[in-house]
Amino acid sequence: MRSLLRSAVVAAACSVAAFAQTSVPTFSRAVGERVLTPNGAAVTINLADYFTVPGVTGEVVLFDTSFGKFAVDLRRDVAPRHVENFLGYVQRGDYTNSFFHRSAAFDASGNSIIQGGGYTISAAGAAQIPAQAPVPLEYRLANERGTLAAARAPGDVNSATSQWYFNVRDNSALLNEANNGGYTVFGRVIGNGMSVVDAIAAQPRVDAPPFSELPVRDYAGGDVQIPNLILVNFVQPINLFPGSAGQSLVTFTAQSSATTIVAAALNGSQLTLTPGLAGTAYVTVRASDVSGSSVEGRIRVTVTPDAPGFTRPPTSHTIARGDTLVLNAGVQGAASYQWQRNGADLAGQTGASLVLRNVAAADAGDYRLVARNPVGTVTSAPATVTVRDAAVGEVGRLVNLSIRAQAGAGNEVLIIGFLLGGEGTSGTTPLLLRGMGPSLSQLNVSGPVPDPMATLYRGSTVMATNDNWGGDATIEARRQQVSAFPFLSAGSLDAAFALAPESGAYTMHVAAKGGATGLALAELYEAQPAGGYAASSPRLVNVSARTHVGVGNDVLIAGFSIQGNTSRTVLIRGIGPGLAVFGLEGRLADPQIRLYRQGESTPLAENNDWGGDAQISTVGDAVFAFPLLNAGSTDAAMLVTLPPGSYSALVSGADGGQGIALVEVYEVR
Repeated sequence: MRSLLRSAVVAAACSVAAFAQTSVPTFSRAVGERVLTPNGAAVTINLADYFTVPGVTGEVVLFDTSFGKFAVDLRRDVAPRHVENFLGYVQRGDYTNSFFHRSAAFDASGNSIIQGGGYTISAAGAAQIPAQAPVPLEYRLANERGTLAAARAPGDVNSATSQWYFNVRDNSALLNEANNGGYTVFGRVIGNGMSVVDAIAAQPRVDAPPFSELPVRDYAGGDVQIPNLILVNFVQPINLFPGSAGQSLVTFTAQSSATTIVAAALNGSQLTLTPGLAGTAYVTVRASDVSGSSVEGRIRVTVTPDAPGFTRPPTSHTIARGDTLVLNAGVQGAASYQWQRNGADLAGQTGASLVLRNVAAADAGDYRLVARNPVGTVTSAPATVTVRDAAVGEVGRLVNLSIRAQAGAGNEVLIIGFLLGGEGTSGTTPLLLRGMGPSLSQLNVSGPVPDPMATLYRGSTVMATNDNWGGDATIEARRQQVSAFPFLSAGSLDAAFALAPESGAYTMHVAAKGGATGLALAELYEAQPAGGYAASSPRLVNVSARTHVGVGNDVLIAGFSIQGNTSRTVLIRGIGPGLAVFGLEGRLADPQIRLYRQGESTPLAENNDWGGDAQISTVGDAVFAFPLLNAGSTDAAMLVTLPPGSYSALVSGADGGQGIALVEVYEVR
């Protein structure tokens, strides 16, 4: 070792201040559909406008080491002098062919830091990096895991020069102000880059004078040679996104699903879409960082020779004063939109949907949607909005959920959830819950589950369980009250409860007994007697179901009803990829939703990818829905206002796929 490191000098003791790693690439907003004309002009999209790496300021350096590459976000906002000092060494190339000379454990729990920036190595041996003027202390951030901090002499807070270290673990309790004033944190590792730092910290350490804690690799004993050192090949500034020159933290790839319809070409961050034949295609864009973390999303591209066309005009509504109203229409081939009221443009209302919150009398009128593309402009038929002061019992509300899907055991159990409550409510609400199998034969359903069992939970507490309903008189009376279809007989093996729970969140599990599987229908009905609903009555504010989604008759069908004399706005979500946050395997990769009114065969609305819609995100937060993964996820969602009536939301795989999915219906007020 001495033959290679004969000019080495023992490094000053170091300390750290920290905070967690920054996150991985994600969407900052949805790209949105593009509408082009056949063999017409290409369009260029700057992808840097649609992606971000949260928490990254844009001043980033790349470490290239013996164990791989990782990026560091420099925090000029909190330690400007240390960042400027560090970049001075970087720009002079002082860290090229340097090495990590210290891997220190502050206690018995494992390595605390890895340190470098002090020495370079060559065939001639080790050489100390020439130190520039020391930098005064800028201790503002804690030495948490994943942070980059300046090493200095323990007794001199203003002695930091070239050396730095990475906090392998949270050292904030040790390297704080109480420890000789603290140690300056001036950067943090981005994304999965700590996998490289951790790999370096996991290497053995040897006592190779003058280094007592030298990390080494592939070392079998004897003198430490250059191949045994953990090298920093170089440190260099990089761009956040691809530009005209230089390396970047994030790189993009793009692929068209049908190049005869649209060709996708990348130049740095610029994505050019060139139209070909008429049709619809998807361009999949992936953003990846230097550590391999990535996010993927799709851009729908429609190439059409025609002006936009309406498949469904916006719907007229009677809405209660103070409620939320959503107007939308079925339109194909639109590149831009403008909503009008009584013939006048509504400022800022240029999306495919119009959302009006806290509706007032002044919002009444005739609404039209103007749709444009490069070929032409069309205007929808009017939708008349009437605003009224409605009595409590007249205001539209959810009163029923029914889910038809396959039921089995384990992950194949059919689960419906519901939340009873609402602002200013208390007490109990009478309900009828059913897990139907044999009685589905009356509806010509093939392959029903032969013997379902239903269990009602509040959290992990079992509130009720039923195997066979047994002709119970209370259950039958409630069935008749809510006009549910009849049981096959008093002796059928269907399951049911009649109860009156208080406000709270509940789930009902419908499982097939004896290892069987088959189609089951899980039903939930509000069973308030006539005139029994009051402003204080807990109501159904959220209903949901999770089950396996197949194809054909095995798609997930969620039926729900709205009761009252005014329309009700609901948020409907079909979630597959977003279930990753719950650790569920076998998720439906690309769910789509089609919404139908009972008795109609044409969808009222449909959605494949939710596209990061800002209104859906805002409403989702307001109703306490868990957030979707990102704007580019292939989960489906729609925000719609519906007149009183019965509806079905069908959740299926857009690509014909199968897997576990969650359907949710939220009341929006």
